[in-house]
Amino acid sequence: MLRYLIICLLLSGTLYAQQFRYGFTVAPKSTHLVLPADLYDTPALSFGGFEYGFLFDQTFGKGEHIGLQFGINLNYGTVGMSQSSDKPTPSFKEWEVRTQYLEFPLLARVRTGMIGKMIVYGEGGISPSYCVRARGDYTENGITHDTDLDYLASDKNNIYTLRSNMSIQAGLGTEWAITETAYLVVGFFYRKGLSDVMADNNEKSDILLNQTGIRIAGLF
Repeated sequence: MLRYLIICLLLSGTLYAQQFRYGFTVAPKSTHLVLPADLYDTPALSFGGFEYGFLFDQTFGKGEHIGLQFGINLNYGTVGMSQSSDKPTPSFKEWEVRTQYLEFPLLARVRTGMIGKMIVYGEGGISPSYCVRARGDYTENGITHDTDLDYLASDKNNIYTLRSNMSIQAGLGTEWAITETAYLVVGFFYRKGLSDVMADNNEKSDILLNQTGIRIAGLF
């Protein structure tokens, strides 16, 4: 009987230390394609973008120093790539793709204790996503051949967008206590693509998508 009482007390303490929070997030970001150097020109600049969505955050243990966070984001971005060749005749091809991904990041988080009204956190995990829209333009030698081309449905010009993407994500940031139950989150994150996001007629030519952004969120 004493053993069961001790177990119940431990469980009660654990549950008391847990905190479930939810909120809304928005993040301006840059997107950057990692391209096979022997097939495509290196992009000179990253392209902008943004994302927004919902956060669900669960902390564990005494002091709530560890936790898990799940998100549902709609991710907008623009990516570009170009290819130049002098064989058999000189040519310069450019692709611009405007994408929308539905993302489901799952992150493990480590948090400090309260420092004044601030908590510092670090996080890391995975961010699988599914492309719901990819449209853009195709230009060759300065002449636009296709405008608002559907890169999900077409393999015209030997490039099309793959539906799924997998990334690993890491980030650092702060939580600021606004009230006893409301926090403003400001942080930095980086996503490194692991899977091919576009396909062409070349074998083993993985094209990866990296993203860097600033996270602003409210948790309640």
